[in-house]
Formats: sequence, structure tokens, C-alpha cells
Amino acid sequence: MHKDIRVLIVEDDPFARDLMSLLLTRDWRTRVVGEVTNKKGLADFLTQGDSRTDVVILDTEIPGEPILPFELAAMTRRLPKPPEILYTATRASIEPLERILDAGCGGYVIKGELLYALASAVSLVQNRCCVITPGIQALAADEALPSRLHILDGRKQWAAFTPREQAVIRLAMIFNLAIRDMADELVLSQGWVSEVVSTIYLKLGLREILNGKATLECYFTDKAVLEHCREIILRSEAARGEQKLRKAAWMSTLAFHLLTIPEVTIL
Repeated sequence: MHKDIRVLIVEDDPFARDLMSLLLTRDWRTRVVGEVTNKKGLADFLTQGDSRTDVVILDTEIPGEPILPFELAAMTRRLPKPPEILYTATRASIEPLERILDAGCGGYVIKGELLYALASAVSLVQNRCCVITPGIQALAADEALPSRLHILDGRKQWAAFTPREQAVIRLAMIFNLAIRDMADELVLSQGWVSEVVSTIYLKLGLREILNGKATLECYFTDKAVLEHCREIILRSEAARGEQKLRKAAWMSTLAFHLLTIPEVTIL
């Protein structure tokens, strides 16, 4: 099992924090080693015996504390191997951008633009790339941008789906709920939800992938994700005569990876 990228989440919003933790736990590359909400929580984490961290996801919009995020970033430098920083926000601001541009690596993303592609951003930042989202790029128009700047947009993948399909995607592939639980949540029949899931798989191209008409390399470049998805394909081949593919848990995992690939532009 990979889970090689160790991530610390610093976020005061419990909903955002829980969603980030879920996305990183579901992804093949990342593991969450801690979640803290304030300066004391981070100080306590830093005093732990095993506090090795590769990437810190750091909220820049802590209410009433405009300087605190950057104080917290400085505190992470106490770690034996200082981690990379991925700043997050709901609106763009110049100071976090200037910090990653000065460092030539790290990231600054608008949550609503990155959407569910958090692990991809973390993976790039861990590899010392400079990562932003389109709204940050607009703010950076007058700044000196580094070469090989990665601009991530996690929204494009979802444009092919209807609002109802997007609701099912969030429940089925992101939150990994069972058909029955989704039907209860959406107040719809299990049969209808099952058909929507099948339609989503079709739109994602899972049939072509499973039939060998499309290669995984067409979709994924990250080696850890590629290896994991190859294992899923082998599992699907072994299970063809035993169960309906659309109901298998690992089909949801493959769909999760397909849905969380951001569109990447490299400048």
C-alpha cells in the first residue's frame, strides 16, 4: 500500500477539514497524520515523537487572524525535515501567492476551483512543484511566475454530468455510500440510483477501460495511482463471472480516481 505522502491539515472549518481528510484517505497516494485547528494544536503536534510530515495544508482565512496562517507556516520549520506548504482559501489574496513564488515551490489554491482534486495538488507540491488554481493565476498576472508553474482546475471533469448525477457522484464516489444509503439520502428508489451510477460509469469511460479499448496511461500519469488502478483492472477481470461490475466497491474507487483528476496547465 503506497500512502507515502504524509499530510497535516491545519483548518478551523470542521466541514472543510472533514472533506479534506476524506479525500486524502480515499486517495492511494496520501495519508493524514494530523488535523489541527489552532496554534496550540500545531504546537502539540510538533512535540510528538513521530511528527514527520511531507505537506501541510494550511487555511489562510482563519477568522480574525490574518497573520496566524503565516506564523503557523513558520512553526512547521521546526520539524526535522520542513514540509512543503499548500495554502488554501475561498478567495485569492496576494501574500500567500508571493510566499510560494518567492520559494519557487508550494501551492496556493482556491478550494472551489480545486474541488475534489486535493490529493493531486498535494502530490505535486510534495514533488516541489509550484501549484495554483485559475483564480490565483488571475491575481498573479503582474507577478514574475516561475517556470513549470502548474495550474490545476478540478471543475472541468464534472461539467459532463447533470446536477442530479453530480449529487450521486458525491455520495457514491466521493463519500463511498452504498446504493441503499444513497436512495435514502436522495429519497429515490434504489433501482433509479443504480441506473444513474451505471450512467456515470459509462460517461467516465469505464467500459472502454475494462474492455482494454482505452489504456490507463491515457488518464493517469502518477505512478502510484497507475499501479493501484492496474490492480483494480486485474480484480475486475477475476470477478467478471461472480458479480455485477457496477456494484463492486473497487469500481467506485476507480471512478473516484477518474473524477478527481484535475485539468493541468503547465506554464
